Amino acid sequence: MYVVLSIKLDSLLPGSPTIPEQIAGNKTPYYDALEAADKHLASGTVDVSELEEMLGGMLSTQLLSAAKEAAGEIKRSEGGQVLH
Repeated sequence: MYVVLSIKLDSLLPGSPTIPEQIAGNKTPYYDALEAADKHLASGTVDVSELEEMLGGMLSTQLLSAAKEAAGEIKRSEGGQVLH
């Protein structure tokens, strides 16, 4: 999803942490959502709703940080980390 959105927009999505950074920081929800999708597929249905929900929340986190940074509510350090 992240790569597709970035390609469609012809740019990286603003905000931090990015979806890949959020997944890297806590892989368990990602793996759990993948396993749920696999279980559905094994039973003959395609259901990636857990992945969609997880990625939607991560996208919201990333874009909300960009909006807060633009509004001056948070600042970014030189290393790219958001300072609250």
